[in-house]
Amino acid sequence: MKQVTRKQIMDIFSEKLLENFRLYCAHHRLPEELDNFTTYLIDQELIDKNVIRQYAILESFKDIYPGNGHRKTHTVELLASRFNLTPRSIWNVLRKERKG
Repeated sequence: MKQVTRKQIMDIFSEKLLENFRLYCAHHRLPEELDNFTTYLIDQELIDKNVIRQYAILESFKDIYPGNGHRKTHTVELLASRFNLTPRSIWNVLRKERKG
């Protein structure tokens, strides 16, 4: 029963999300493209700003770390400077990802 309910909720969510995205694009005269979909999700506050920040930090870390001689501390300091955050904030994001 739970599985059916979860599927039904996901179907309604997906259907309404797409429908509202199309209305958003029509209203703002935007093409229905991935970049605009991301903007729509952020504008509608469907993605929390903390999630966006964490994702950007994690993905940037993955990109920079190997080319940085696999030096975590140096990579964290670089990201802290790039995102205007403390190194401790960057470490916290990395630790949270490792636990999850």
